[in-house]
Amino acid sequence: MKKLSAGLLLTFGGLFLMIPLIVFAMPNPNASPEDKQEDRDAALGGLVLGLPAVAVGGWLVWGLRKQHSKETGDRLQSTFYRLLTEGDGSITALQFAMETKLTAAEAKQYLDDRAKEYDANFKVSDEGGVSYYFLLK
Repeated sequence: MKKLSAGLLLTFGGLFLMIPLIVFAMPNPNASPEDKQEDRDAALGGLVLGLPAVAVGGWLVWGLRKQHSKETGDRLQSTFYRLLTEGDGSITALQFAMETKLTAAEAKQYLDDRAKEYDANFKVSDEGGVSYYFLLK
């Protein structure tokens, strides 16, 4: 529902914000003073309706992105702890990448960060695989 609301607000807000652009980009040199006032009123109306809609839509998108980022971090962390428990403190980059659907580089970066955080050891096999060893006790 939030995605739909954000999309609608940004779409309609963007459309309303186009009114001042159109009015001032294509002025009518033969317009009467009354017509020019109507154009200014239309432009002001576009701003009054467009700016809040875009602001609220942008705020909703920012909140959704923040929520998605937190959920992703929580998912990665829970998968990391589960694999460590199952592997008795041992985890490979390939195993983590397959479980989390991350690329190999992203999985390795995540595990490198956790290895630094928890002072873990790692070993690179002859084939190039990286295994991390975390002390669980």
